[in-house]
Amino acid sequence: MSLDTQTREIREIILQRIAVILQDEYEETVQEHSEEYLTACLAFKSDPRLNELRLALNRIQRGDFGRCIFCKQHIATETLRTTPTAHFCDSCANALRKRRGPQLS
Repeated sequence: MSLDTQTREIREIILQRIAVILQDEYEETVQEHSEEYLTACLAFKSDPRLNELRLALNRIQRGDFGRCIFCKQHIATETLRTTPTAHFCDSCANALRKRRGPQLS
């Protein structure tokens, strides 16, 4: 799978998660799942989960999505599928958890 295909796949996962939160938490009827429509729906929401998803979409647009903010290596596709807002590769995330102790489990 090419990086472009992976990015499109993760972008769709992000958009679906935004739609689900808008429907479940805010009882908004989501008529379409386009990025433009969902971004407009987010305009006045201060939900931290929606903010993280919005920031992930911004990283996709900037072209720096899927890179660890510490080591700059690619974050595993499976990690991004389950946690599309991930900021760290598995190696850096594990190191951070060890450094911070058991409260991050």
